[in-house]
Amino acid sequence: MGLTDQDKLFSFKPSRKTGTHCDKGFTAGGHQEVSIRPGLWMSMINFFSDTPVCLEYEKQYPVIDFGFVISGGIKKRTVCSGCGPKQVRVKNGSSGVRMVNRQTGMFTIPGEAKQQILHLHMTLPFFRSLVKQGGAVLPLEMQEILKGGSPIEFIYIRPMTPDIQTVVYQLLNTSSNAFPWPLYLEGKSLELLSLHLAALGLDPCRSPRGQFLNMDEKQKILKARDLLVSDLQSPPSLEKLSKMTCMTPAKLQAGFRQAYGKSVFDYFREYRMQKAMQLLDETRTNVSQTAWQVGYTNVSHFSEAFKKRFGILPKQYLKNRPQYFV
Repeated sequence: MGLTDQDKLFSFKPSRKTGTHCDKGFTAGGHQEVSIRPGLWMSMINFFSDTPVCLEYEKQYPVIDFGFVISGGIKKRTVCSGCGPKQVRVKNGSSGVRMVNRQTGMFTIPGEAKQQILHLHMTLPFFRSLVKQGGAVLPLEMQEILKGGSPIEFIYIRPMTPDIQTVVYQLLNTSSNAFPWPLYLEGKSLELLSLHLAALGLDPCRSPRGQFLNMDEKQKILKARDLLVSDLQSPPSLEKLSKMTCMTPAKLQAGFRQAYGKSVFDYFREYRMQKAMQLLDETRTNVSQTAWQVGYTNVSHFSEAFKKRFGILPKQYLKNRPQYFV
C-alpha cells in the first residue's frame, strides 16, 4: 500500500532549527501514511527512539486532523496562512481535533519512550460528505465548516474514552495479515471518527445544546472519572464518589451523562470491559487473571458480562483473537 509522492499528504525534511538529522527511527518504518479513500488518510507513528525526533513538514491540502496518543507524546509548532505560529502539545491518553489552513510546521517527539500515535486526516469536502445530516451534535465551529463557510481554525484536546482507545490500539497493533487490510482500515477509521465526533458532541464545554456544567463542575466530573477507574477492584460507591467531589449524586450522574453519554455505573462497566479486552490482547493473561485485574471475583460473572458486551466468551476470544504485533 505504498503511496507515490503525488498521493501523499505529508512531506518531511530534517528540522533546520535543531541542526541535526534526528529522524532515523521515524523514516525507517516508524511512520506510515495510508490513503484510505480519496480525501481520507491515516498516519501511524509506532516506534521507539533513543533520541528525540525533530522534523519539519508540509501538508499538500487543507485538512482536519484527528489525533490519538496511546503512548508517548508529540509537540507541534505550526505556521499557517494569515496567522502566527501556534504551539500544540498532546500527551499520552489524549485525543484531539484540529483545523488550520494549509500549513507548514515542525514537530518534536520525545526520545526514551515507545511512541504509538495515530492520526486521521480528511479534506473539508470529504468531511462534509461523511457527516451531512448528523452535524447538529458537533461543536459550533465544526458546524460552520459543514455549512460551507470559510474554514475556522480551532483545536480541541480531551481524554480518550475507553471505546476510542480500544479502536486506536487495534489499528496500531493489528497485523496486516489478519484481515483484508484495506477493508479493515476503512471500517476502523470510520468507526473511530464516529466515536470521536460523538465524544466531542457530548463535551460540556463544546456542546451546542447549551451549558449544563460550568467549568468548576466539569473539573469535578473529570476528577470523579479518574477516581472511579483508579482502582478497578475496589471502586468507590456513587455516594462516596459524590462526597469526594463535593457533588450531589444526581448532579454527578447528570454530569457523567453529558460528558460521557453514560451513567456513572455504565461508564465504569464499559471501562472494565474495554480494559479486559486490552489485557487479553496486550498482556496475554488468561481469563481468570483478566477477570481479577478488572475487578471481578467471580470468573463466570466476568465471562457473562464479556459475552453480553462483545458477543463472545473471553475463552473463545483468546482462542480466535486477531494477530497482534508483539
